[in-house]
Amino acid sequence: MIARFLTFIFSYTFLFHMSQVTKFIKDKCKADIVFDIGAFKGQFGNSFKKSKVFFFEPNLNYFKKLEKKNKNKYFRVGIGRKIEKKTFFIMPNASSSSFQKPTLKKNLRNIFFFDFLKEKIKKVKVNIYPINFFFNKYQLKKIDILKIDTEGFEVDVLKGISKKNFKKIGFIIIEKQLDKYLYKNYSFPAIQKVLIENDFKLIKKFKDPLWNYEDRIYKNKKYLKN
Repeated sequence: MIARFLTFIFSYTFLFHMSQVTKFIKDKCKADIVFDIGAFKGQFGNSFKKSKVFFFEPNLNYFKKLEKKNKNKYFRVGIGRKIEKKTFFIMPNASSSSFQKPTLKKNLRNIFFFDFLKEKIKKVKVNIYPINFFFNKYQLKKIDILKIDTEGFEVDVLKGISKKNFKKIGFIIIEKQLDKYLYKNYSFPAIQKVLIENDFKLIKKFKDPLWNYEDRIYKNKKYLKN
């Protein structure tokens, strides 16, 4: 109960942070197609009122709460490098849930939730699909904005995009964990390597006011629209 209440409180700092990110990207791009991967409560995707938004949220509790609109698409799946089924780790602080196994390093957040509140990690099996699958299924000619918030699973998401389809993506908003030991095998240099190899350039960083991460915005150098 306490964990749920704190998640509710923390969501307000997230809203402030996300409002800065969305304001910046809207000034850069009038998007027709938006992918919101790791949609959580849908704050990012819902801010694009005139765009067609594809929402992806593997946590059933939050998927049910997403406000459904006819013009958009909603999927209770994970996004990764191939079609498979993987374990999803649901954390007490729900926004930090991931397909990447947490290390449970003794930081303030983990001490509070696991040592003090005695919360437990829940595990569920979830279907995974690559972004290439959705390019093909919906015959997409482009994705103007691709937002990835997958708590350490970002490399797998990027590996599910072909060279051909990377060229059809305008902007990528991706999370960088500043605590590199939060998730096993987490490596932001590996993420950045994929982005650079596919002609994406960093244009802006936004540090979260509470948690130890930042959202980074990359632009495709060959993206001509707007």
